[in-house]
Amino acid sequence: MRTSLPRLVLEHRRTLAALLAGIAVLAGLSSVRGSTDGPVVISAARDLPSGRSLTAADVRSVRLTDTTVPRAALTSVSQAVGRRLAGGMRQGELLTDRRVLGRGPLEGRAAGSVLTTIRLGDADGLGAVRVGDEVDVVAVDPERQDAARVVARQLEVLATRETDGSDGALVDLAATEEGALDLAEAGLRSRLTVLVSTAGQAPR
Repeated sequence: MRTSLPRLVLEHRRTLAALLAGIAVLAGLSSVRGSTDGPVVISAARDLPSGRSLTAADVRSVRLTDTTVPRAALTSVSQAVGRRLAGGMRQGELLTDRRVLGRGPLEGRAAGSVLTTIRLGDADGLGAVRVGDEVDVVAVDPERQDAARVVARQLEVLATRETDGSDGALVDLAATEEGALDLAEAGLRSRLTVLVSTAGQAPR
């Protein structure tokens, strides 16, 4: 007498359930093995406070499956080192572009460099200044009793911006701490202007 399919299923349901469970385990293991070919992302190596400037010891590389990679995740340690955290992180959390702040304007410059801002006496002079230029800063006596003098040489321009009204323009420069103090003192007594030049070349 022939046994119907539903009856076979009922009689062997435990065996079938075990077989299906085994297949599920194998599928899971295959997925884990496949993750070794997934992309590498960066995570916090330990609990980190907000505002911390990241070092190589603060982060680690982890490999994930494609489906678990968050948008704009950092993918190399070099992308994280030197950047500050926008908020605290727990160990194992992944770093994305929203979790870290951009590097500062002094990145890659000599140790001891500081950012200083000077005000040009004549805003029209800003048109000749571009970010990345090297400039000599000149102090001019508004009473014309003293000769103009160079206060600092070959300082890199980091940013420029105009001010409201007729108060000149602002220029951000990379300088040494001593040079920044000299510029601040000169700015109190004199009108400042800049001569744009390239290191090793004649002023233009």
